[in-house]
Parts: sequence; structure tokens; C-alpha cells
Amino acid sequence: MTTSRPPIPGGQSRRGRLALVAALYCTQNLSLGFFTYAFLTIAQARGVPLALIGAAAGIATLLTLKFLWAPVVDRFGSRRLGHYRGWLLLTQSLLAIGCASLALFDPATQFTTLLALFAVIFVVAATQDVAADAAATRLLRPDERGLGNGFQSAGSSVAQVVGGGVVLVVYQAAGWQIAALCLAACTLVALPFVLRWREEADERDVPAPRVTLRTIGQFFGDRRVRWWSLALIPAYSAGFTIAYNLVRPMLVTDGWDEATIGLYVVIGGSLTGVAAGILAGVYIARIGRRPALLWLGGLQVLATFGTLPIALGATWPWLVLLVVALSNAAFAAAFAIIYTISMDLTRPESAGTDFTLFTTITSLLMVISGGSGLALAGTFGFVPVILGAGVLSALGLTVVVWNIGRVLDDDIQNTHHATPSTGSREPRGTRQR
Repeated sequence: MTTSRPPIPGGQSRRGRLALVAALYCTQNLSLGFFTYAFLTIAQARGVPLALIGAAAGIATLLTLKFLWAPVVDRFGSRRLGHYRGWLLLTQSLLAIGCASLALFDPATQFTTLLALFAVIFVVAATQDVAADAAATRLLRPDERGLGNGFQSAGSSVAQVVGGGVVLVVYQAAGWQIAALCLAACTLVALPFVLRWREEADERDVPAPRVTLRTIGQFFGDRRVRWWSLALIPAYSAGFTIAYNLVRPMLVTDGWDEATIGLYVVIGGSLTGVAAGILAGVYIARIGRRPALLWLGGLQVLATFGTLPIALGATWPWLVLLVVALSNAAFAAAFAIIYTISMDLTRPESAGTDFTLFTTITSLLMVISGGSGLALAGTFGFVPVILGAGVLSALGLTVVVWNIGRVLDDDIQNTHHATPSTGSREPRGTRQR
């Protein structure tokens, strides 16, 4: 049952909690955005063979392996600095140092050295991701998780805009060294928020982090976790993910050059994603999980069928921009609600491990769906695959609507009615009944 309790003395305000979460999520993927959209492009322009660049892109998969050491982040921490605050102080500092160190090497003549450095940066970034997710899960009240995960969804778009757009512009204007230092400076944005956070004051009502092998094994013992992660998330997002990943290949097939695709898809699409992620978070907090799941799922279905004109060869710039904006808005909004419900199902004592398992499953789904869509398009063409993806998306939404009651209970569903101004606090990081 949901209960009310007085504010915790010394705890952060609602604005302070959300500001910390927003800062963490908006900086955690900057290195990935820079690597994917800037570094590899710069290296190719400087003469690095395309085959080597294609193989090097696989280094980014290190970020998906974070579930292997997420239990370490939950199990060990500093009492003096704060359990997750200590991890965040360490990883944010190391990320800045690592990004600044990129300036010491040349992308063309020292490509493999930079790849090794990026590998280290990605391990640190993945560790920061685990700590940030755990901190957000334990810090945010149920009625704040929608907006908090809206920031998370928007954060991936921020990484593309800043890491792949702004920093690339800096490179063209001032060179590699200044671009790397600019990336390091952007990475430091979250550090002042972490320094001001007093974890012990905000988490006195939350069980201490503790993870054992038994804790990990019990994760899928919960029926709601199994339904959500293994059935409903795939049903909800598979069809749309197929269409979303076909937009760029369809434009390439139509003869669009990479620079124009980057402008429309990376910059234009990402800016839309930032706004959509935040607005979706507000929407979830206002109307609740179940209605948001329905309406944002409907947006996914619309966006999936919306890619059909491009598949049919209608690639006028204004239409492409509209389709890209709709697709990115649907992507950011859908993952805001997916992450919100996933956060509801985590356990406070193993928040980092639990949430990382959810995001790992989601990432694998995206890889499988996206890869399958490309393979099918190569065999049958874009139009049949887009139509099939649209039908799959609509059927998946129907399955989710009929079965979401197996995952959501009334107390979690109704937390959007909470009134922070009354001074009451609700239990955080718990599976409420």
C-alpha cells in the first residue's frame, strides 16, 4: 500500500532531484555520440580505411556488457562519499580525464591507440550508467519517475546533438585537440550536481544496497518482471524498431549523401527526440502509466506507418524531415514509458543491477529487431517490411493493452495523483501493492 510520510530532513527538493537526474542522463552518452557520429567520420575523412572503421564500431558493444559488473556497483560503495554518489564522482571525473586524453593522439596516425582509449572510456561510461540508474531509481518518487525517465530518453538525443553535432562543428573550426577538450568540458556538466547531492539524507528510508548471487537469481522470479521484460517490451517496441532503423538505409538507397542524412536524421531528429522525451515524461506524470502506454504506443504505430512514403520513394526534404521528426518523437516517448515502468519494478537494494538487466534486454531487442528488418528488406524490399512492421506494431500494442494489468498494479498506476506540495513522500524504489 502507498503511504505518506514527512519530508526527510536535509533531503533535496523535487527540483534538485530532477536536476541531478537530468544532468546525469544528459551527459552519460556523450562519449558514445562523439565516437559514433564524430570520431569515426573524422577518421574516415583523414584516410582510415572504411573496413577498419566498420570493425572499430563494434567497440561500442562494451556498453551493453555493463550487466556483468552492475552487481559490483550495487555491492560495493563508499560510506564516506555515499554509495552511488562515490561511484558517480569517480566515473564522472574519469570520463572527463579520458575525453581530455583523446586530445593527445591523432585520429589518423594513432587510430588504434584511440580505439583502446575509447574502450576504456566506454567501460567507465557503462559503470556511470549503472550508478546513475541506481541513484535515479532510489532517489525519485513514483510520481517523479515519468519525468526522470523522460530526461533519460532525451539524454540519448542530447548525446547525438552535442557529441555528434556540436563537437564535430568545433573540430571543423578549431581542430581535434579543441574538440576533445570541448567534449571533456561537456562531460563535467553533471559533476557540480553530484557534489551537491547528499545521498545519505535522501535515502534514509530506502534499504541499503546489497546484491548477492541469490538476489540476481530472484530477479526473474517475479511474474511481473517476466511478463514485462520478456513479453510486453518486445511486443510494444519490435515493430516500430524495425521501421525506425530502416529510415537511414532508405535515404541512402534513394541517393542521399551522408552529410545531408546527418543534418536531417542526426541533428534534426535528435532535437525532436530531446523535446519529445521531456514532454513524454511530463505526460506520463500527468495521466499515469496505463493511459500513457496506450497513447504513446499509438504514436509508435503512426510513426511506423509514417515511414511508408519514404519506402515508396517520396523523399522530398520537407517530408523526410516530418517523418524523421515523428519517428524520433515516437522513439523517445516510447522509451520514456518503458524505462518508467521498468524502474517501478526494480528492487531498492539492487537497483543498479535490476535496471541494467531491463536496459540490456531492451538493447538486445533493438539490435535483433533492427538487424532482422535490414535483412528482410534486403530480401523482400522496403515496402513489404514497413507494412509488416506496422501491422506488428499495432498487434503488439493490442497485446500490451490487454495484458498490462499483469504488470501494473493500482498503487503504481495512480501515483500521478500525488501532490508534492503537501510535503508527503511516497516509498521509492519499491514494488508497491
